[in-house]
Amino acid sequence: MPDGTCRFSCKGQTVHHFMGCSTFSEYTVVADISVCEVPDKAPLDKICLLGCGVSTGYGAVVNNCKVEKGSTVAVWGLGAVGLAVIMGAKVAGAKQIVGIDRREEKFEYARQFGATECVSPKEGAHWTNIPILSYRQVRAVVFDYTFECIG
Repeated sequence: MPDGTCRFSCKGQTVHHFMGCSTFSEYTVVADISVCEVPDKAPLDKICLLGCGVSTGYGAVVNNCKVEKGSTVAVWGLGAVGLAVIMGAKVAGAKQIVGIDRREEKFEYARQFGATECVSPKEGAHWTNIPILSYRQVRAVVFDYTFECIG
């Protein structure tokens, strides 16, 4: 908790929080800064992404790394966090945003969010516009920023 106290225990031992919450319990106590009001009509299946995935990915690009216009960006993993990284990189003006994932069905979403290329790290996969041919050679490619969002 922000005041240095802990609200969790197990068998008499303190269980520390991570990032002010970290709970899989049915009921919990959290600091007021960790809570936001959700309107009754908000679609829970959509706003659930705002809790962590979007703010983590987008924030990493815009707030932490401060990706510059014209940069090249690689995003490993195209789940919620990876897509948010792509969105942030596009807003920041990155000229090349490469989405990398083993599940090629995610590529369409990545492109919708702003990926300029999508590739699979599978051995022998075709890497469009990237001067390598296989996963083992990926260290030969230079990106200004890389984000690991594999999970």
